[in-house]
Amino acid sequence: PWAPQQKILEHPSVGVFVCHGGWNSVLESINGCVPMICRPFFGDQQLNTRTVEVVWGFGLGLEGGTLTKGGAKKALKLILCSQEGKKMREKIRVQKELACKAVKPNGSSNENFKTLVKLVSNTYHQVNA
Repeated sequence: PWAPQQKILEHPSVGVFVCHGGWNSVLESINGCVPMICRPFFGDQQLNTRTVEVVWGFGLGLEGGTLTKGGAKKALKLILCSQEGKKMREKIRVQKELACKAVKPNGSSNENFKTLVKLVSNTYHQVNA
């Protein structure tokens, strides 16, 4: 059986999430308000890692993409013990608020999904008319 990852990430003693940077991991990290240390392997993981680090600012990609003792210690220290780490925790808290707002009944996520359904339906009807 799998560990209850979301419950673990929501526990107040968890200070950082070390992961591959896949999209589900990013969402779980946001939901748990836990900064990330990402070691991407393939697919969307590189882009997600860069977005988490450079655009949103609540995580780090490992230097050179390799997990080393020195690199891990440096990343952990930065997130857990520095002002920059405090800023990351605040940024991820804000991101969680935005995500929660987006999935409410009239939120942007819900509205965008409705728009997608309309576009797909209209295209289907045009093709099959």
